[in-house]
Amino acid sequence: MKLNDEDEMREVILKNIEEFQNKDRVTRNLNFLEEYRDIALLNEMILMSLLENEGYVLEESILLQNVEQLEDQIVKDSLEDEFIKNTISEDYCRIYSSVLSAAWKKDEALNAHETNMLTVLRQELELTKRDHYIIESRLGRFPQKGNKPHSHRQIEKALRNLQSRGLILRFKSDAAYYIIPSELARIIRYELGGELRKATYESLLNDLTKNHLKHILSQCYLNSSGVKEILVSRILKHNILPSKALDTFSNDELKEILKELEGVRITGTKNERISNIIDYYENLSGKNISDPEDERSLYFDYFEDLAARNLKRLRVNKVIDKDLEAEKYFEEATRYIFEVKLGLELVHMPGSKHADGKIKFNDKNETILWDNKSVEKEYNFPDEHFDQFLKYIRANDNRVTLFLIITSWISPDAISKAQKLKAFSETDTDVALVSAEDLKYVAEYWKDYSTKKEPEFNLQVLNYTGELTRSILKDRMSWSL
Repeated sequence: MKLNDEDEMREVILKNIEEFQNKDRVTRNLNFLEEYRDIALLNEMILMSLLENEGYVLEESILLQNVEQLEDQIVKDSLEDEFIKNTISEDYCRIYSSVLSAAWKKDEALNAHETNMLTVLRQELELTKRDHYIIESRLGRFPQKGNKPHSHRQIEKALRNLQSRGLILRFKSDAAYYIIPSELARIIRYELGGELRKATYESLLNDLTKNHLKHILSQCYLNSSGVKEILVSRILKHNILPSKALDTFSNDELKEILKELEGVRITGTKNERISNIIDYYENLSGKNISDPEDERSLYFDYFEDLAARNLKRLRVNKVIDKDLEAEKYFEEATRYIFEVKLGLELVHMPGSKHADGKIKFNDKNETILWDNKSVEKEYNFPDEHFDQFLKYIRANDNRVTLFLIITSWISPDAISKAQKLKAFSETDTDVALVSAEDLKYVAEYWKDYSTKKEPEFNLQVLNYTGELTRSILKDRMSWSL
């Protein structure tokens, strides 16, 4: 089947995503043996660059730069004798270099048979694909002959090759972006031997004890002295794969590590336990960014985590750098929902002593106020919040039809307090509580409840006193939209 353009290609992939994410199919399409050597190499560089980025998405110009930097770093590492000495066994390096050099001397390319034989040898010597590139660079053959870097035109040709294989998608708004569909990312990562993004792997290592890190380094015959930060950076610098690092521990030690990870299966063989640990950290990340053009969409994607203050997950995925940012970005995500997802105009409020957001309710000069409260446990509507919200309602310059509280989990006491606040408002202000998960559901699916060609969100969906549960929201959307 010949596809005429990238839009047609993307449509075919998305309509047949179950087939495209089939492991055997993905593995077949990751076999670049029959491709020209430059295309095969660049395909791997592109995929590695995308896998390393949050959401597996990069703007085209940045992706081109990343591929160039990745190739340049490999060349630089190949020039460091000390780095090579501490990374690759001297005997294995000598053996592999001899075979690789002989293969290159035969002609100016490596054929499929030679590439396959080198793969078998590399596996026997427990060398990574990156080790192969470093040794190839020392022979003056990486990225190209004479260590010449690839051009943008060559990289763009490889991008089209990956698109034709259904491994990446291209989409364009103001700029062009490339993305690995999340359904394919895990298979591609394991096939390429990457296992974890650097930031995610760093989180895994930081969660281990200093003794754990010293053990990993000593088992890999590397210097194990220094503070914890130095030990982590040394493991990363020498590209010790997560599976290799974890394999240095006994099965019982892996069991103890697993006990610290919430919701992960502890039982199994040693290899299964290693995979469970790696999968746990990979599942903390790798979510597609829904709208690369609006940074608030990242906060929307992690809306529930911001509401529940899942700080570890937020830090691993680079949503926050500091814990204090969780509340701020929770508020930003909510503004994004009302402004972008629901298409409503926000009302500016001067100063700082006011609710987190305001929307005009109707033509009768009435408004809706909302406030975000992120909590690690159930939200029980403490008295200080009651007093705070009452001041917001009374200080508003017109009648507040609804005061909406957006949080994570909602306690029965909070529902009772909402009814009390309505009574104390003296303006018959409805007071609703909604979980971040359920408000996000509304943001993503409200248009499905409308039969209009150009639907508009009706704020009556939220105009309620008590908890706006998923079932109540569905019911209100069914008759108001």
